[in-house]
Amino acid sequence: MKAMRVVEINKPLKLQDVDSPKPKGTQVLVKVEAAGVCHTDVHMRQGRFGNLRIEDLGVRLPVTLGHEIAGRIEEVGDEVIGYSKGDLVAVNPWEGEGNCYYCRIGEEHLCDTPRWLGINYDGAYAEYVLVPHYKYLYKLRRLSAVEASPLTCSGITTYRAVKKAILDPTKTLVVIGAGGGLGTMAIQIAKAISGATVIGIDVRDEATEAAKKAGADYVINASSSNPVNEIRKITEGRGADAIIDLNNSDKTLSIYPMALAKQGKYIMVGLFGADLHYHAPLITLGEIQFVGSLVGNQSDFLGIMKLADAGKVKPMVTKTMKLEEANEAIDNLENFRAVGRQVLIP
Repeated sequence: MKAMRVVEINKPLKLQDVDSPKPKGTQVLVKVEAAGVCHTDVHMRQGRFGNLRIEDLGVRLPVTLGHEIAGRIEEVGDEVIGYSKGDLVAVNPWEGEGNCYYCRIGEEHLCDTPRWLGINYDGAYAEYVLVPHYKYLYKLRRLSAVEASPLTCSGITTYRAVKKAILDPTKTLVVIGAGGGLGTMAIQIAKAISGATVIGIDVRDEATEAAKKAGADYVINASSSNPVNEIRKITEGRGADAIIDLNNSDKTLSIYPMALAKQGKYIMVGLFGADLHYHAPLITLGEIQFVGSLVGNQSDFLGIMKLADAGKVKPMVTKTMKLEEANEAIDNLENFRAVGRQVLIP
């Protein structure tokens, strides 16, 4: 089968012919119909997340990228129950080995030796992907593969982040990077499950337009105005109750914590690699919280899929491309040319 793989760090992905996996036991072989393109794939091709090398995270090359996965079951192992050839499914790629402390308490995405598809294990930038266990599948009924694939990362990640923000209709949420694949999902999820006021922030007009289309109550172009001042104006001087930072760059971390209200939560999602510098007494005096949020667990996966099935959220897919165009899609993300989500179709 054909697969787009990281073979060398900081080099374009290579199209290679590799053997198609054969499922056994609880494993399922899925014929990929759609693979979303995530900014994590930029970091994977670069070989690092900030100062963390991908080798430090257990990545071994070559590896097939692609962790936003949807397609039809091609073959099942002899221990699979409830799924059969031809079923259209989405795949939760954030899998654990099952026996560590975090797996046992249901937080498999935090596994000590994770089996993340498209990162530690071969993913969906290929004609087929091997899923280690059928419990990571979700049968699609109303959604197409193209619509569903981004839910397995941009959806599950922002669903968990929004839950951690603990919002209600009295609260205000700021989403940084609001026009991208995660940002447009975060806005929709927040409006669907909390009724909070949402402020979307980005640095391009087309991105703020995408945030507005996703349902943001207010949008701010941070390249043409002072975003902290604008947030303070909207919130009558109080600041935001929660901020979801989908970048965590030097620029965002040096600016947006100052826009928090007392008891505000700064939800850190992005992996751009900056360091956080914030004066400790201000954290105490304002009861400020800085919270990390990493993808999601099985409950989060089920939650976002059910929300999408009910028609309450929908990924903003703005471009579909061929598998062989994976490098172009990653280039678009790396150079901030993408709005919404790009999806590869093998």
